[in-house]
Amino acid sequence: MDFVLKRIILENQEIIAEKSLIPRKYIIPETDAITVLTGIRRCGKTFMLYEKAKQQEPERILFLDFEDERLIALNTLESYDIIIDSYKTLYPHIEPVLFFDEIQNLKNWHLYLKRLHVKGYKIFVTGSNAHLISREIATFLKGRSLETTIYPFSFSEFLKLKQIELLPKDSIINQPKIVNLFEEYMQYGGFPEVIKVTVPDKRTIAKNIYNLLFYKDLVAKYDKDDYLLKLVMSKITENITKEFSITSLANKIIFVYKTSVPTVADYFNILPQPYLTSNIYQYRTSFVQRESKRKTYVSDNSFIFLNRVDPDNSRLLENLVFNYLQRKYAEIYYYKTSNNKEVDFFINTTQTKALVQVSYSIENTDTREREIKSLLKAMEEQNMEIGFIFTWNKEEEISINGKTIKMVPFWKEAMNTQLPVNH
Repeated sequence: MDFVLKRIILENQEIIAEKSLIPRKYIIPETDAITVLTGIRRCGKTFMLYEKAKQQEPERILFLDFEDERLIALNTLESYDIIIDSYKTLYPHIEPVLFFDEIQNLKNWHLYLKRLHVKGYKIFVTGSNAHLISREIATFLKGRSLETTIYPFSFSEFLKLKQIELLPKDSIINQPKIVNLFEEYMQYGGFPEVIKVTVPDKRTIAKNIYNLLFYKDLVAKYDKDDYLLKLVMSKITENITKEFSITSLANKIIFVYKTSVPTVADYFNILPQPYLTSNIYQYRTSFVQRESKRKTYVSDNSFIFLNRVDPDNSRLLENLVFNYLQRKYAEIYYYKTSNNKEVDFFINTTQTKALVQVSYSIENTDTREREIKSLLKAMEEQNMEIGFIFTWNKEEEISINGKTIKMVPFWKEAMNTQLPVNH
């Protein structure tokens, strides 16, 4: 094992030295705590570790990927001292900086990290299991770690990966080109491996990522029936943009597959663990009322693309807006007015208060009237002067009874990465 570890350490030092990286828009504070990067598989966490590692002298880098099959034997050992010992035989007089990828695959990893941290090592780790990572951090590493969630690429990062540099004037003179690029991003999502390939290959690459998540992180890890899990995911992608209860979800599935509400609830509740889905709840003061229904979104639009026969631009756009907002705000709700009108997203923090509707097309008179009336009512109830409607390509500003509604093409917002909000 000692020889294997030394070989892996040296291999990874060479790999990292040769990597060409695209900087991403994350500020990871310099800290004496353990830096923990969490998020869905293949979203770029490993490359962010590479980025941090490249800031070190090459000899100081001790980088291990715990999905490397050569490291499986570590889990049979009584202790993991062999990791540092193997490094020290290579570099006896150097203190390593530790980079551990997919740490959840190492048994009792939290205890090992705690011991290393006490000894004074600088540590960076990634993980792809929300419950496991957060639970162990809260229990064993509280005060010793700083966690940052990494997401698939934003639209601006998508453009960087494609080596497309846009100037402010391009939003006017090159609008068709930008809209065409944004449509590709909206349809196929932000996984870097998917972005880099041509359109005919995107389905294959996206399917490979989805299958890895589906079978390794859900079916195998939780010992679930893959057919039932597929049904649950299919119904969720159908329900994006819609409020639903677990019972209503189960009833749709029971119609085609013999199961029960508790079983469907169990399957539904594991989906956020590998960062596959996120749930938001109605903005209410009553916990019971809030928890009874929810809206669910998937972490990348490629999963909608894979789980639906026909594209649905309304669902794709709203899911994209949610993922954009999730990068910026820790808590997101949907809002129901006193007369039961819905606003898609409500952000209410100490710094930011915003009501956001999403409407792919607002040209239809009935749609326009419905979206505006709902937003105005919510603004009135929340004593807000400005509300927003993100559209596909409609830009307009409406003033009604002293209140302003701004319609913004979402590609413009996604390029600017600055949500205009009430402060």
